[in-house]
Amino acid sequence: MNQDMPRFPYTVTWSDLDANVHLRNTGYLDYAAQSRFLYLAGKGFGPGEFRAAGIGPIVFSEEIRYLRELRFLETFEVTCELAGMNDDGSKFVLVNRFLRQDGGVSAEVVTRGAWFDLRERRVAVPPAALKEAMLALPRTEAFEQL
Repeated sequence: MNQDMPRFPYTVTWSDLDANVHLRNTGYLDYAAQSRFLYLAGKGFGPGEFRAAGIGPIVFSEEIRYLRELRFLETFEVTCELAGMNDDGSKFVLVNRFLRQDGGVSAEVVTRGAWFDLRERRVAVPPAALKEAMLALPRTEAFEQL
């Protein structure tokens, strides 16, 4: 795996569990979203910058592919990759992979989304700093120009 790949460490908590005593499906979505925001904040586009720009993300679809379950108190890492973007940066596809301690992939989340102008209530071109942060992500092998 790419050494420059952003990775964010987590531990499965009690509140993350489902009735089968492993990470619930919405937990994967929560950790994927948290990792994306941690990445952007680390690139200088955190909550204050989102507020100042009057912009936020919207999700058109999310798909989870499960490979191996994560259980209570297991540690794991979530990676971030850019799988697609249109020319102006307003629409994107991101991939988050959930890596087990042994390096194996537990799950993969593919998110199709866009940047949304909170005042105009429509898809919008992101500020230059946000677009640059997105373009700094490693690209998947199947990257697509949207």
